[in-house]
Amino acid sequence: MSLEGHLSDFSLPDILQIVHLSKKSGVLNLENSSSNGRVVFHDGQILYASLQGKERLGERLIREGMIRENDLETALRIQKDRKVYEPLGAILTENKFIEKDILDNLIQSLIKEVIYELLSWEEGVFRFEPEKEMHNIPQGTSVSTEYILLEGTRLRDEGKKVPPVLEEGKTFESLSENRGIYSNTLITMIEELTIPAAGTEVLVMILRFAGEAMNRSVVFKLTGESAFGFGQVGISMSSADKRIKELQIPLDQPSIIKYAVENKKTYRGTLAETDWNTYLVTHLGEGTPVEVFVSPLIQGDRVTAVVYGDNLPYKQLIGDTSALEAFIKIAGIALLKSKI
Repeated sequence: MSLEGHLSDFSLPDILQIVHLSKKSGVLNLENSSSNGRVVFHDGQILYASLQGKERLGERLIREGMIRENDLETALRIQKDRKVYEPLGAILTENKFIEKDILDNLIQSLIKEVIYELLSWEEGVFRFEPEKEMHNIPQGTSVSTEYILLEGTRLRDEGKKVPPVLEEGKTFESLSENRGIYSNTLITMIEELTIPAAGTEVLVMILRFAGEAMNRSVVFKLTGESAFGFGQVGISMSSADKRIKELQIPLDQPSIIKYAVENKKTYRGTLAETDWNTYLVTHLGEGTPVEVFVSPLIQGDRVTAVVYGDNLPYKQLIGDTSALEAFIKIAGIALLKSKI
């Protein structure tokens, strides 16, 4: 799963979510006009993070008074003289210049500081290189990616300058909902995306994934000034596939599909009362859902398809869709060189 793109299209929280849920190991490199950073993952957890110009481990240890300057110089000399590279932290603890638990706590704090600063980036490029050899990094210390996401929410609620990582009201339990299903599906589909596929094949993959998250789902393809039904899962009526392909919603009239296209963002909530929304739910049958989900598939700066979902015939809210949303964004990046 090599993944690259622009942070304006695919945010760092999305990337963290994807790598965590798919339990990948590798290196995420990020760069903007003024700096560059690196985040190292092992089995989806954050093992290490660095940022150009950020205070280094040795500098922090000296500033915090945790070690003496001559001890640091000794450790750096030992590190330089060894034929095989060893992290500075390992040498410091080996020579009893600092206790391991104290050092681990400091390294975790440094990782979090770097990640929170990277989360503030709105522009830049990224590249995730899976299974890349990870040299010159501390070993044995990691930070939970879930913790980073949840802590980001807490800090935001307290008014600190941390970007919105999770939607208001989301909890650890909601993030964990259906994790087993999502993780397995996500891993399989990301691996499939590494194989060149036609646009229609990618839309089918999205439809399969949407079927894991909601009881019913429809994918619309955009052609000209209209959205046309492409495929469905979970629609319980005779000749459902044929009926979906007869769906046509104009993009110049108010509808949930038009909203997704114009705003280029995911929507979850109640369905507004418009003529074309009424047409949509009538065409799909089984009444009006208590909550709907729509998400655009974006290639470059253009929306080429829209995913719709709900839980009818059950009158219940939709569960966690974060992994589905992330996959739709990845699919858009994968399709940049192909046409739907």
